[in-house]
Amino acid sequence: MANAQHLARLKQGVEEWNQWRQEHHEIQPDLSEADLHAVSLRRINLSHTLLRGTNLQHADLLEALLNKADCTSANLTQANLGSADLNQTNLHSAILWKADLRFAILSGTNLRDADLQEALLSGADLTGALLAGANFKNADLSNVDLSTALREGAHLGQAYYNPHSPHTHDKDQP
Repeated sequence: MANAQHLARLKQGVEEWNQWRQEHHEIQPDLSEADLHAVSLRRINLSHTLLRGTNLQHADLLEALLNKADCTSANLTQANLGSADLNQTNLHSAILWKADLRFAILSGTNLRDADLQEALLSGADLTGALLAGANFKNADLSNVDLSTALREGAHLGQAYYNPHSPHTHDKDQP
């Protein structure tokens, strides 16, 4: 359950939130299970934030900082995460159906059992990402280097990518 004070602080706006985060970097905000459906959070600092089970459907998180956040089971359906920093973020069992992750940084991210059906990942950095059990059905993985991602058990069937491009190195996929 989200911390009521943290949720109230967030509702004051992105600038106020980011200022508070800068002044109180030792605090780990808890927005778990909050309903943030369709909110505009462009360029917000949500690094190290607890977002477990949070509803972020249709949220605008363009260029947001989400590095090392815990987004386990979060709903990010059709969220805009373009150019967002999700380095080492926990997205275990998250729903990212039709999410826009173009040019996002997902290095070292845990995407185990995440649903990325029809997600846009063109140009995203998946270096060292854990993809086991992730569903990429009909996802756009063009210009994505999967050579260092841990893909064992990932469902890449029907994903759009070029298995023969120098960026993919898909030697162990069918």
